[in-house]
Amino acid sequence: MGGPSSPHPFPAISDYGFLSDCRSSALVAADGSVEWLCWPRFDSPSIFARILDRERGGHFTIRPVGEYRARRHYLSDSNVLRTTFETPGGTVEIDDWLHAGSRQALCRLIAGVRGEVELEAICDVRPDYGRGAPPAWQSRFGFLVAELEDGRELFLDGFDAAWTGEAVPGAPTQRFIVSSGEHRGFCLGFERPGPTDLFSASRRALEFWNSWASSLRLPAGPHKEAVLRSALTLKGLQYAPTGAIVAAATTSLPEVIGGERNFDYRFSWLRDAAFTLHALDLLGRRDEAESYFDWLRLIAVRSGAEDLQILYGVGGEAKLPEAELDHLGGYRGSRPVRIGNAAAKQTQHDTLGELADAIWLHHRRDRRPLNPHRWLLVRSLARRAAADWRTPDEGMWEVRGRPRHFVSSKVMCWVALDRALRLARSAPHQLIDREETAHWEREREAIHAEVLERGYDERIGAFTQSYGSESLDASNLLMARLGFISPSDERFRSTVLRTRERLMRNGLLLRYDHGSDDGFAGEEGTFTICTLWLVLALLEIGETDEAREIFERVLSHSSDLGLFSEELAPDGEQLGNYPQAFTHIALIVCSFALERAQAYPLHAQALQAVAEAEAR
Repeated sequence: MGGPSSPHPFPAISDYGFLSDCRSSALVAADGSVEWLCWPRFDSPSIFARILDRERGGHFTIRPVGEYRARRHYLSDSNVLRTTFETPGGTVEIDDWLHAGSRQALCRLIAGVRGEVELEAICDVRPDYGRGAPPAWQSRFGFLVAELEDGRELFLDGFDAAWTGEAVPGAPTQRFIVSSGEHRGFCLGFERPGPTDLFSASRRALEFWNSWASSLRLPAGPHKEAVLRSALTLKGLQYAPTGAIVAAATTSLPEVIGGERNFDYRFSWLRDAAFTLHALDLLGRRDEAESYFDWLRLIAVRSGAEDLQILYGVGGEAKLPEAELDHLGGYRGSRPVRIGNAAAKQTQHDTLGELADAIWLHHRRDRRPLNPHRWLLVRSLARRAAADWRTPDEGMWEVRGRPRHFVSSKVMCWVALDRALRLARSAPHQLIDREETAHWEREREAIHAEVLERGYDERIGAFTQSYGSESLDASNLLMARLGFISPSDERFRSTVLRTRERLMRNGLLLRYDHGSDDGFAGEEGTFTICTLWLVLALLEIGETDEAREIFERVLSHSSDLGLFSEELAPDGEQLGNYPQAFTHIALIVCSFALERAQAYPLHAQALQAVAEAEAR
């Protein structure tokens, strides 16, 4: 027996469990240490950030004293995490969750299962990313209360309130024994005490998640559990007050250990819109889709298509200034640690198509006439696409090198015009300008012709990352799915095969050639979303067996809890921010696509016809 062993003091990224109250999130290491928690929002300054600095970050640890063996799982169809500790003297279980009620609280309920176990609890609060001094705690009516520098308070319950009178700095620490049949609870509340009855709070948390999961439409095959976990993770990453879905729960978990590709993903990207709505539609979750679309509408009303950013805060905030936290050492020495994201001010033409495609998908499902407000937004997107598509941009991968003529950006401008022309059929006739729509048709055809002429390299046999480049890019695997090109077109098939050949490493896909100028030094891991795009593309060209094999390979790299980050290292180690919404969204879409291919084992040409019909 022994505690989790590691050659470095940081747990693997995949060792963390994910908790959520649909407003904020926490990560719990396999040793019972809460090492990431931000309140009151996903993008708020952290309360605990030990995942980014073992000394300064802060943590809330409950674990046995001495040797132990740990295992964990989520309780049925929920985001309530149970960790079981086995020691020579006994066994205990710890259930962790974020309270799903009106108050925000981290709840931890311990149950004695066998024998007796001595445990130690340490609540080392380091607010504001550990920038200031640890707060002082004062006893008030049985609670330990700490006032933060911004005037807000934390309420800690479960520790013996031994401190009285003056506030005392430090981390409340306590050792105690739990015997078989006994229970012990701890609760850290934000701005007000958490629930006093943790048994009732636990039941309510399970009822909340179970009720939500019970209405999911899931595939019937072997991927049902993976889709369920992905759906619960996606729900957990949605900010309930507005409907926004954050890209991930964390900031600055590295894309390569020791590298500088460390970014804040606690915001919502417009490029994810169409895929997100498609996944929610497949799951049968109209409420979440409506909430997410309401958030998109909020963004559009505030910004307009003329000043549309690629990402926003969960409350619709446009200003997300990027800063570096020099006092934090970073995950396994990966610096800088960043908060905010400068990509918000980049020029990325693909956003126009992604938002237009999301509106089209939503309208196709809704089947009601397009209201004037939505049509005016679509018209603005089309006008900007028609005006800007000939200019270079930073591309969907947010490169920080020189702007280029990215093929995927041109394709998405084509999508913006194509979806606008489709939606014009349902728009209020008095708002339709036939001369303008005729102009859009001409520009749509011009984009299509130019991409086929300048974006496809006959010598390589593939669409390239940008005009004149010899680099390949996984984003081009979406061309057929978007309806830009037929999956039966030999140029698309060749692109899929060349991309697989050039970008695959150990059975997983890079997002683009490492020789591409992206403004950063060093290499990165394989992008799980790109590997899943390859699965979809292979299905579209009829390579069903290979698609299924690659999908199973991806699943084999999930954490023991079924969670995924953004990237995978060559040895399969998870890299990047965690858990990653887009990865789980693509997993959902792929699972349903594979189920359809299994249910309708048609030959390649028929599968291509199905894909083309869906694109239309």
